[in-house]
Amino acid sequence: MAINIISKLLIFSIVLTLREQITLGQKWPLGSKRSNKLNECQRCKVLTDSFKTWIDKTSRGKHEGGDAAWEEAKLKSYARSEMRLVEIQEGLCSELKTHKDHCYALAEEVEVVLEKWWINENYDESDLYSWLCIENLQYCCPPYHFGEACNPCPLDSNNEICGGMGNCDGDGTRKGSGKCICKKGYAGDHCDVCAKNFYSSMNICKPCNEACNGCHSDGPDACDECATGWSKEFGVCVDINECSEPYVCKSSDFCINRKGSYDCKSCDKTCSTCVGPGPKNCTSCKPNDVLWSEQCINNNKLKELYRNAFIKTTFYVICLCILLMSTFRISLASLLALAISLGIYFIESSSDFNLFFVYKQYYNNISYF
Repeated sequence: MAINIISKLLIFSIVLTLREQITLGQKWPLGSKRSNKLNECQRCKVLTDSFKTWIDKTSRGKHEGGDAAWEEAKLKSYARSEMRLVEIQEGLCSELKTHKDHCYALAEEVEVVLEKWWINENYDESDLYSWLCIENLQYCCPPYHFGEACNPCPLDSNNEICGGMGNCDGDGTRKGSGKCICKKGYAGDHCDVCAKNFYSSMNICKPCNEACNGCHSDGPDACDECATGWSKEFGVCVDINECSEPYVCKSSDFCINRKGSYDCKSCDKTCSTCVGPGPKNCTSCKPNDVLWSEQCINNNKLKELYRNAFIKTTFYVICLCILLMSTFRISLASLLALAISLGIYFIESSSDFNLFFVYKQYYNNISYF
């Protein structure tokens, strides 16, 4: 038993050792998930933010363990020591929940450059992002600059970028054209005019009414012209009811009008043509079926329905005769009347076609019997 325990402990220690070697050797943590692709500037920003995070997390006053006085005398203070740099590099990117893969990959690429910054630069005065991403790697530009030469984003007459209603294309990166990417509702070289189907109100671009194709104010009466599916009546754009027009949909479909549009939906499978959904909106039927109260019923089934109606009628008449014959005993007659009434009620209420309705349709369609 002791041998088994020792062998299990040895196997466990070997697995832990191999796992640690794999983790340290790959610079890419086990289980890290890939995320959306970032451009070079965004990757660099993620890395420098993580580096700053670990500078804060490793902020102590001196070395831990060993002869601290000797370390302080022979090496740099802990704040700029190689020991602290190692601690930062070991934790670098591990705190991230997203873009962790991009961070690890770039950290491996610029490891030597980061060591140079750590040794030669005063990070209290030097911004790592500017030093690494803008000046050295040249992945990014300063804010409000774009393109390979980091040209300044163009200003409007008020010295604003895109009128405050958009962003300069490529802002902060080595890419882009510098043209304005306007917010929804704004257009123009400097985002200083309202886009199509927006109107200006107190220097704010607001959307036109849904009935409009261009407008000068709010409401369906302020349209420059009506949108598709709308027509102008007495100066107001109103919805066109396409379903009132013939042959809008296929004969086997029915029409549903919507604001500015319409939909064609398939009729129920029992109908040939219809005016709405379900089996109770048929207007014509397939061969061998009969249109009966806006439903399509097989001719044989209809005859069976009539026969059952006559059978139920006969039953009800017999029950009434029994009731009349039992009038000599008032209590028995009352009970029979109640039982017959309840029976008739439940039978008729649970039927798709109650007896009165069947007879009404029978006399309307007597030729089918």
